[in-house]
Amino acid sequence: MAKPRITALDIEQKEFTSSFKGYNASEVRAFLEKVAAEIEMLERENRMLREKLSSIESERDRLKEIEDRVKDTLLVAQSAADSARQDARKEAELILREAEVERVKIVSEIERLRAERDAFVVQLKSYLDAFYERLSSPAQAAVLIEDREEING
Repeated sequence: MAKPRITALDIEQKEFTSSFKGYNASEVRAFLEKVAAEIEMLERENRMLREKLSSIESERDRLKEIEDRVKDTLLVAQSAADSARQDARKEAELILREAEVERVKIVSEIERLRAERDAFVVQLKSYLDAFYERLSSPAQAAVLIEDREEING
């Protein structure tokens, strides 16, 4: 900012030439001293306000930097949260796919075991039917008893 054209010192040091019908020199001097004092006070106030403004601007700049860092941090946090959600979703989908594969294997194994059991039951019924048929004939019963005695020894 440009310096004032007239300073308090300029006013204090100003000398006027005297003329025949001029102003009262002591009144002019007193008025100039008042004006000089007022200008000096205004200059001090202006300096203080400029310093205060400078301090406020510095604080504003500092707060702006903090705000920018907070914004950046929030963006990073948001991005990390989005990434974590996406990773969790992918992981959940993978777990579900693996569980489905495992479920299909288990169902397949259950079906195989049921078929095996059913085949075993049919075979056992067939053996039992044949055995009962042999027992119902006396000649076959004697053969079975002999076979049993040979096995037992």
